[in-house]
Amino acid sequence: MASKKIPGMAVAVLRDGQLVKEGVYGLASLELNVPLTADTSFSLASMTKVFTTAAIMVLVQDGKLSLDEPVIKILPQLPPQWAHVTVRHCLSHTSGLPDNVSDDINLTPVAGDRDELFKILATKPLSPAGEQAVYNQTGFTLLGMVIEKLSGVPYEQFMQERVFKPAQLQNARFGDGWAIIPGRSELYTALDITPDHSKLLRDGQGRPVLSKSGIQRYGSKYMPEYLKPAGQLNASLHDLVNWELSLAQGKLLNAGSLTEMTTPYRLKSGQPGEFGLGFLTVPFGPFQTVNYGGGAATWRFSVPEKHLTVLVLTNLQDSQPQVMAAQVAALYAPELAEAEQH
Repeated sequence: MASKKIPGMAVAVLRDGQLVKEGVYGLASLELNVPLTADTSFSLASMTKVFTTAAIMVLVQDGKLSLDEPVIKILPQLPPQWAHVTVRHCLSHTSGLPDNVSDDINLTPVAGDRDELFKILATKPLSPAGEQAVYNQTGFTLLGMVIEKLSGVPYEQFMQERVFKPAQLQNARFGDGWAIIPGRSELYTALDITPDHSKLLRDGQGRPVLSKSGIQRYGSKYMPEYLKPAGQLNASLHDLVNWELSLAQGKLLNAGSLTEMTTPYRLKSGQPGEFGLGFLTVPFGPFQTVNYGGGAATWRFSVPEKHLTVLVLTNLQDSQPQVMAAQVAALYAPELAEAEQH
């Protein structure tokens, strides 16, 4: 934490479906000198996608949805050229749809509202669905709409009633950087910003630039309503521990649903994609890992073969939580350290 200048970090380790380590370190607010607790909420950013995926699987378990159903069958207002895109394509980032953000670093939205968004996206080219995994926000906007259409209630209400309540996520709330979320940590960045302080700086290749002057506040980040299912969830370490325990104990999702989510999507070429459904599924040496993260600040690293899961939540963008999570895991399974070197 000192070397990376991370203000606050929360860590949990679960093994064989049991919590074996929980620790909170540092500050939720540098300005106010407020210590972090296990109930402090963090901006989970793209971690939200796994929870939206779980909501879709609840609808599948309810018999209201098939994963291979074309999305346009549920949402007939979509552009007709999207007719080949299925729910599974959206979940596995293989839809080929144009993205609803124009800048992945700053998450610059294509439009301010959903109606305007679809008018713009309808004019943009598509890639063939199922051929390659390309990280995509649009698919999760559609999934949020699917949840609303099939459940008959707003997305956020469905999430609270059918996902968060059964899994005991007591601090889970939706909201972007402008929202007031009680108990939420401040968010800081290790990246440089533009001279007008409006955006994160990008180099000539479009990559973020590490700050040479130390960390700074990330500022108030705006996200339109249609990005809620993709990146607006805030939750605490206790929430995510309860979430992992609910998955391990089958409280919310049955074994078949969890297997669907954690199995790499098979591309048309026959090769596995980088994603299951919502989860990132990548090899780590000889081991298969199941991960998800958000905002370059939070990460979940799991090695099913070792029955080991590590959660690392920080309030610093570009803290490299995926590296720290793997290093923590190696403390509990030393063979992972050897795998990391290869």
